[in-house]
Amino acid sequence: MKKYFPIYIALAFLTILGVGQGMFNLFDLKADATKTEKKIHTHYESLYSSLEVTTTKNKKIKFKEIKAPIVILNFWATWCKPCLIEFPSIVKMKEKYDDSKVQVFGINQDDEDQLKNIKKIEKKYKLNFPNVADVNGFILEQYMVSAIPVSIIYHKGKVIQVSNGAKDFSSEEVYEKFDKLLKN
Repeated sequence: MKKYFPIYIALAFLTILGVGQGMFNLFDLKADATKTEKKIHTHYESLYSSLEVTTTKNKKIKFKEIKAPIVILNFWATWCKPCLIEFPSIVKMKEKYDDSKVQVFGINQDDEDQLKNIKKIEKKYKLNFPNVADVNGFILEQYMVSAIPVSIIYHKGKVIQVSNGAKDFSSEEVYEKFDKLLKN
């Protein structure tokens, strides 16, 4: 037993060292993710202040002039099932909050017959928010969106949430969050 004691000590030391390094890396990854997220949010905020779009109804929008405290950019396409699934909840949420409180802008990513497809979906889902035909994916590229649906929620020009995938905008959780933000 005495001759193996140094080996046991060495193994115990290496195990503790390995676990410690693993924990350090785990915490470091979270810090890197937070830093990356902050960089992305800062990028989105700078885009917001300079973003100008023309809706499918030919109305020009300068985001820095929007008075509503909450603005949502919703990236979608007519062929994207999760995008279509979330539309009823966005319509319901917009029935609760008028444009002076919450504004939603759909950013469409269709490649072919874009305006025709947007109008068809607007009618089918009774969309009560303006849509933008992102011709050639310019806005999508600026926002570095690689998969849709994505919704970026701003409060007074600051990103408060980036939602990847379908989101239920008519949930009590969303209403509570928006009501709290609108009091500020």
